[in-house]
Amino acid sequence: MVPVAEGFSAFSSGDFNRAEAIAAAWLGPFPLDPNALLLRALALAALRRPSEALVHFQRLVEHQPGEPSHWSNLGNCLLELERWDDALVALRHGARLGSDPVDAGLAEARALFCLGRFAEAEARLDGVLPAARDDADVVLLKARLLLVRDEVESAGEWMARWMDRPMSPAQANEAGDVLLQVGWYRDALRCFERAEGDPIVAVAARLGQASALERLNRVEEAERCLASIAADPGSRSPAERMMEDDIAAQIEARHGRHGAACERWRSAMAAGVEDAAERSDLELKLARSLQALGDVEGCMAAAEQAHARKLARTLQVHAGMPPGDRLLSLLDLPVPGRFPRFEATATGSPPDPVFVVGFPRSGTTLLEQFLDAHPALQSFDEQPFLHRRIDDMARRGMPFPEGLDRLDAAVIDALRSAYFRDVARFVPEGAGRRAVDKNPLNIVRLPLVAALFPRAKVVLALRHPCDVVLSCFLQNFRSPAFAVTFQSLESTAAMYARVMGHFERHRQALGLDLHVNRYEDFVGGFDTQARALMGFLGLEWVDGLAAFTSRAASKGHISTPSYSQVVKPVNSAAVGRWEAFRPWFERGALRHLQPWIQHWGY
Repeated sequence: MVPVAEGFSAFSSGDFNRAEAIAAAWLGPFPLDPNALLLRALALAALRRPSEALVHFQRLVEHQPGEPSHWSNLGNCLLELERWDDALVALRHGARLGSDPVDAGLAEARALFCLGRFAEAEARLDGVLPAARDDADVVLLKARLLLVRDEVESAGEWMARWMDRPMSPAQANEAGDVLLQVGWYRDALRCFERAEGDPIVAVAARLGQASALERLNRVEEAERCLASIAADPGSRSPAERMMEDDIAAQIEARHGRHGAACERWRSAMAAGVEDAAERSDLELKLARSLQALGDVEGCMAAAEQAHARKLARTLQVHAGMPPGDRLLSLLDLPVPGRFPRFEATATGSPPDPVFVVGFPRSGTTLLEQFLDAHPALQSFDEQPFLHRRIDDMARRGMPFPEGLDRLDAAVIDALRSAYFRDVARFVPEGAGRRAVDKNPLNIVRLPLVAALFPRAKVVLALRHPCDVVLSCFLQNFRSPAFAVTFQSLESTAAMYARVMGHFERHRQALGLDLHVNRYEDFVGGFDTQARALMGFLGLEWVDGLAAFTSRAASKGHISTPSYSQVVKPVNSAAVGRWEAFRPWFERGALRHLQPWIQHWGY
C-alpha cells in the first residue's frame, strides 16, 4: 500500500486526485488513521467536494478534539457549504485552542460577513490586517466590506494595490466581481479572463465577462459571451442563474425588447435574491422597462418597493444617518458675505476647467460626451476631485463652506495644485487640452469653484424638473444620501427645490461665467444649441462634433446610469415622460416643483 506520506507529496504538487485515492486506500484497513483522514479531507476540499470532505473533518475533531487546526479546517469547510453559523462556532473554538490567528481571523471575518454582521466582520478583519495586508483574500474581503458601506472610492484604492499581483482563478473571479461594483469595468474584464480557465469558476467568470462587456458598450461581444453560456449544459448556482437573467434582460432592454426584459428580470428575482442591494437594483431595472412599456402602475409599484428596501438597508448599514439628509445640510446655509478670489495663476498652470453641473439626470453626461469630442477639451468621467479639496480644507481646520473666508493665496495655490495633480492622471499637462469636470452635484460646491478657479467656465445642465425627478426616482444610485432623499417622488422633488434654491442664491454673488444648457432645446435643435455652447467656451466648431455619440460608443467606459443612452443618436425620446405619471406628481411632488417649472420657463 502506498504510504500516506506519498499522498501528501502528491497533494503538495497539486495532484489532488492521486492524494485522495491514496488516502482512501489507506482508510480501508485503518479507518481512523488521523493522517489519512486529514489527507483525504484536504484533497476533497481542494477538489471542491466540500460535502464529502466535511465527514472526514468531523471525524478528526471527534478523535482529536484538542487539535486547533482540525477545528479551523472544519470551519473553512463549513464556510464552503454556506453553513455560516456552524462555521463561526468551529472557527472560534479553534481560535480558543490556539489556531493560526491570521487564518482564523480571516475565516471568522468571512463568516460574519456572510451572516450580514458587517461591523463585527470589519473589526475582526482589521485585527489581522497588520500581518496580512498583502493577502489577496484579505484585500478582497476588505474591499467588499467597504462596498457594503458604499465607500466605493476606498474599495477601489484597496483593489488598486493588488491588481498586478498573482491570484488564483477563484480570487481573480472574485476580484472581477468586486471591480464591477467599483466601476472599473476594463480591469474587471481582465480579471474574469484570467479566471475562465478554471472549470470550477468558468461559468461565473464568463457571466462576469458578459456583464463587463455590456457595461463597456460592447454589446455584440456581450451577446456572444452570453450565448456561449446558454449553450453550456452544465449546472448553475442560484447566483449564476440570477446573474445570467439580469445580463440577458439588460441586453433585451438595450434592443428595446422590454417585454422580454421584464420576463428575465422577474425570473432573476424568482431565484431567491436575498441581498437587499441586489434585489432593489433588479426592481428598479424592472420599473424602467415597465415605464417603457407604458405600464405606469407597475412601474411605480416596482420602484416604490425597491426604494423601501433601499431605505431600510441604508438606515441599517449607516446607522448613524438620521432620517434626513445631514450630508447636504449646507444647502440651507446663508450665502457667505465674502468669497476669496485667486488672483495670480502660476506660470505654466493649466487653464481653469470647464465645470458641468446640474441636478442628477439633467443631461450632464450627454453634455460631457459632446464636449469631450472637441480636440481642445478632455473629460474624465465623474471624479471626486473637487470634493477632495473640501476634505483638504477640513484637514486644515477650514470646513466648507464657512472656512472659505479664511483661505489665503498660499492655501488656494495648494488646493489648486492638488486638484490639477488629480486631473493630470487623465489630462496630461502640456497636451493643450482643457479639462472638463462633469459632476452634477458640484452644483453645491460652486463657491469653491469661484474661489479656486476664477477663470472657470460653468455649464448648468437644465431639464424639465418633473422629468428630472422621475428619472432620479427610477435610478439606483449607490450614495446613502440619495437612498434617503430619493425614496419617493415627493422627497426627490423636495431635494430638487433645495438644490436649485441654493444655486440661485449663490448665482449672482459668485459672479460665475455661466452658460445654461436646456436639455429639450439641445436634443430638439442640436446644431444651434451646440454651436452656442462652443461660442460660450470660445472654441471653433470642428468636424466630428455632430457625431459625438458614435465617439462616445467607441470610448467604452462611461460610469453614469445613462451609459447606454448617450451612445445613441441625439433624440427627444426622454422629453415629457413625466406626463404619464402626473397623478403621482399631484400627490405632493408638484408643490415643490411648480415654482421651479415657472422659474425655468417650462
